[in-house]
Amino acid sequence: DPAAARCFTPSSTWHDLERNTHQTHELRLSTPDGWRIRGVGGVFYENFELQNQVDWNYLTALPYFNPIGPPTGYYNSSGTFISAPVTSNNPNVRPLGDGFFNDITRGYRQRAAYTTVDFELLPSQLTLSAGTRYSSTETWEVGSTVESFDCSTITHPNAPNPCVNDPTLNSFVNLNSKHLDRTYSGFKSRANLSWKITGDALLYYTWSQGFRAGGFNRGLNCACSPLSPGNLPWQVQAKANGGWTQPLSFAPDDLTNNEVGWKTAWLNRRIQWDGAIYQENWNHVQVAVADPGVFNIALFINGGNYRVRGIETSVIARVTSGLSIEAAGAWNQSELVKQATLLWANGRPIDFSTLTSGSGRVPPNPSGLIGSPLAGAPEFEGNLRVRYDLALNGYDAFVQLGAVHQAHALSTTDKLSLDPQGHSTAYDLPAFTTLDGAIGTGKDAWTVQLYAENLTDTRAELYGNYAEYYKAITVNRPRTIGVRFGYKFSGT
Repeated sequence: DPAAARCFTPSSTWHDLERNTHQTHELRLSTPDGWRIRGVGGVFYENFELQNQVDWNYLTALPYFNPIGPPTGYYNSSGTFISAPVTSNNPNVRPLGDGFFNDITRGYRQRAAYTTVDFELLPSQLTLSAGTRYSSTETWEVGSTVESFDCSTITHPNAPNPCVNDPTLNSFVNLNSKHLDRTYSGFKSRANLSWKITGDALLYYTWSQGFRAGGFNRGLNCACSPLSPGNLPWQVQAKANGGWTQPLSFAPDDLTNNEVGWKTAWLNRRIQWDGAIYQENWNHVQVAVADPGVFNIALFINGGNYRVRGIETSVIARVTSGLSIEAAGAWNQSELVKQATLLWANGRPIDFSTLTSGSGRVPPNPSGLIGSPLAGAPEFEGNLRVRYDLALNGYDAFVQLGAVHQAHALSTTDKLSLDPQGHSTAYDLPAFTTLDGAIGTGKDAWTVQLYAENLTDTRAELYGNYAEYYKAITVNRPRTIGVRFGYKFSGT
């Protein structure tokens, strides 16, 4: 084998070309603000298109591969080739060395109409607001994704040159043939009751709904997956129940929020205290799962339901004429309260606890474990700032100290993905505290200040992922010390 006797460079590059167009139109009508019953209504149109072409150039064993290009059709379930155009931003055969490319155009069109009515039940004191919005959103995706893994002349000596449309190869996907076009429509509404008890105290209750649009998947089940109806020992259940097919699309998820809040001022408005208590029910949450032994890479599904209960509050205190203290905190408890139900082809629910992958591992439900928290959702976040302003020999000076604290959080809810050592890629991001400070002065139109960010040079882990098949952690900026100078020109 001439290829086995040689070593090839692992060097690789990729080229990403993106072009997007975004068009919006809105017509809004409103009544005068001074009316006791007032309203706002309108219509909205949005059209978004994203053209994305990414080529990964990582083939260095060039004599043993054929070049790849966009398909000119697709094969149906009986293996017959159907000529069908594919939408391509680059319709040409790629240069030799291009190992994989995505040439995809996707977008959405949204049409909506909305209205909101405010009614002062008690003039300038008790106000009821209610509104609704109807939207129809069409999402679509066309193009192709092509790879060279089956175009190796060593493993597939009869691979065509260029490697396009070969029925024996699983080397291309014609997205146009998948008819990836879905429309989702419906109402989302909001209601609010606010009570201005005094000039310094307001209470409110809000009920509101929200959603995220759906999208598309592509690719097939891993042939070795316990969800594929094969003849491997761990595929007995899948074969008996017809297997499970990855959905071509995933639907919108939706959120319902219930919130009680207050805005108050005390001691002649020297103290301002605001806050809110809320519960959010987030249903059919869109989640990404990636386990080559169970699911294809970058598969999105509608997962389970989460419940978030929390409280947030902030205080601003003007202690003396120059000293002010600001503090804010948020406590949140998020948990999965219902797992997603995935069905075999015959309609029976899949019990993941009875499955085993080829590696002998029992895969968890892809929507997560009951009681597990949301990703990037620390139980506590808080900040504190103390500032002192003073006049000094005709100059306006200040000194300021601040602190931020965040509890630990998970980087993802995906409990399926493992690294090569078998460790979960749902990384636990540790709690951290950072300190900042500044001192400055100014006079008339100019100001100057010396500032320091992250005084203790803490390496806070803000985000973690395994998207490129290694543990990648995004950290905060290291200790940064600098000087800022400002000048306000006349008339600005």
